[in-house]
Order: sequence, then C-alpha cells, then structure tokens
Amino acid sequence: MEKRCLRRATPTLSTSNVQITPILTGTWQAGKRMWVGEFDPADNRAKNKLFQRENFELAQQALQQLRPIALLHNCTLAQLALAWLIAQPQTNAIAGARYPEQARDNALAAQIQLSTAQLAEIDAIGRIVTDHLDNSQIMWNW
Repeated sequence: MEKRCLRRATPTLSTSNVQITPILTGTWQAGKRMWVGEFDPADNRAKNKLFQRENFELAQQALQQLRPIALLHNCTLAQLALAWLIAQPQTNAIAGARYPEQARDNALAAQIQLSTAQLAEIDAIGRIVTDHLDNSQIMWNW
C-alpha cells in the first residue's frame, strides 16, 4: 500500500518495484496496540512513520476494513498484503519469516486471487493511512 510514487514511475522506466514494508507491521496484524513510544529504541519500528501514534491509529482503522476481505479469502492479513503485492504490475514481494510456518503461510499468498474490485478496494483502504503522509518514499525518521 506504499505504491504511490514508485508505481507511477516504474512502467515508464521499464523497471521493477520491490516492496518489503507491509509485512513488517506484524504488530498491527496481531492486534497489539503499540506505537513508537512503546518500542525499545533499538527496535526499527521505533523510527517508522507508520508507528507514530496518529498514523498507527489510522492503520488500525484500515486493518479493520481489510479484515472482511481476508476472511472472504480465508487468509491472514499478512497473506492478503502479499497477495495484493503479487497482483501489482512490475512489483516483486519479498516476505521475511522467522519460523518455518511463517514461510509456508507466506507462500500460500500466491494462491489468493483478488478481483479487480477487491484490488481497488484495498488500494482505497490503504489511502486511509498513506494519503496524509509526506511525499518521501522513506518510511523511517532516521
């Protein structure tokens, strides 16, 4: 859901877009209410714009709207995010995993077929979080 600037540029440049950020938000998906003040300063989320209190609250709203789509596909929010990325033109999804079962779950996202309407709906939901952010493609305040 961070395709705003890159997606416009990639088709004309004949390049690919690599997205790695959406799944780092596992804290959101688990439903934990944590924002920047609650992370250890060494945790990379402590400086991530999406974990600032106001952005975090918007992300919670977006996740509430994404859950019914995930339920419809019998998948997790992480799998839905990966399926959305896989469906984007000229985009490569890189998913990390700490445990073998996470790697298996990530791989299952390739089987999820999102309709054109669902892709548009997910785009619109993502804009709840991204529309008010600055134009910087860097999501960390380092």
